[in-house]
Amino acid sequence: MKDNVRVLVVDDEEGMRMTLAANLELEGYDVTEAKDGYEAIDLIQREPFAVVVTDIRMPGINGLDTYRAIKKIRPDATVVMMTAFALERLVDEGIQEGVFTVLSKPFSVDHLLKVVERAARKRVVLVVDDMPEMAETLMASLVASGIRASAVTDGASAVQLVREGSVDVCVLDLVMPKQNGVETLRELRGLDPSVKVIAMTGYSVPELVHHMMNLGAEMCLQKPFLVDDLLRTIARARGKPGKA
Repeated sequence: MKDNVRVLVVDDEEGMRMTLAANLELEGYDVTEAKDGYEAIDLIQREPFAVVVTDIRMPGINGLDTYRAIKKIRPDATVVMMTAFALERLVDEGIQEGVFTVLSKPFSVDHLLKVVERAARKRVVLVVDDMPEMAETLMASLVASGIRASAVTDGASAVQLVREGSVDVCVLDLVMPKQNGVETLRELRGLDPSVKVIAMTGYSVPELVHHMMNLGAEMCLQKPFLVDDLLRTIARARGKPGKA
């Protein structure tokens, strides 16, 4: 239930902070406000919050440093960042360190509510690759960056985990035996349309890529790719409007 989910809203702009808090409360969340990063860190030291929504640009201590302090105190906290400025370095560093997503102001209240709902579910990023070493290595890289992640080596196992409701984002290999990425994605769409899917492949398979994009995949990454590129794609996918 949402009324059991505690959310901390951190923003030095009082009007913005109060508006976000009021709308989250109307949705049934238990909301606390903090006027800056220092107050947020103090609150986090004293009590747990499932989701923290924080502005990036604040006086005294910025949102990124606030996030870093929060993760040291409460490693299981999920943090959503907001910004009205093109602070590419801070945004990029936050994403590389496991921020759930970054919302660009202005955004609709409905958009924020859906992102918070997704963040509160504490689901994982699932890596699906028939090469066990690739699947495990990619999963370990995500975990090292602060992302909850798991890995499987076939489409059927991915479908089962989505059916259980444990998956937020699926990083899905295109070319796999028995059940390829397109066949797997078709099943996933029938089970949970809210799961974001990022395709990946080491082959030149334009037809499969085309089918994946038509089925709503966020992007197709060409192997080998940088983990930073995957982290950015995951953050963008989680921050898009749409079903929670």
